[in-house]
Amino acid sequence: MNYSLYTTVDITHTGQYRSELGKEELRWKEQNFQTVIQTLGIRANISFTTPPQLINSVGTALGFNTNEIIRIWAFDFYTERDRLFEHNENPVGYMITDFNGVPYIAGLSESIEQNYNVFVTDGASRNIVFYLRS
Repeated sequence: MNYSLYTTVDITHTGQYRSELGKEELRWKEQNFQTVIQTLGIRANISFTTPPQLINSVGTALGFNTNEIIRIWAFDFYTERDRLFEHNENPVGYMITDFNGVPYIAGLSESIEQNYNVFVTDGASRNIVFYLRS
């Protein structure tokens, strides 16, 4: 099954896997990306062909609580099995529960101030949304 994830958190896939002097921010961005991969990996082996892409969009167009144009990281991925994230008749229900409260590194390239340094999947402070793609 194919899914899309949109977040206002910087999850740039930099490939900076080691801590090196002068490359701290690249490492932190990679850590956020790895947090996303590992959280998804709780329930499924995921695959992707393109790393997260930075887009500029009106927040409400993708499910965020702002009418401003903001930076959003878009990530498309797929699983080898169907309905792995379905919960309570919501095809992304387990993603919503699994991500809520997961910490990340804030203060990178985000364009809006985050209220918390954790992923929030519901309400006015939501900073990550999920969609099943057909």
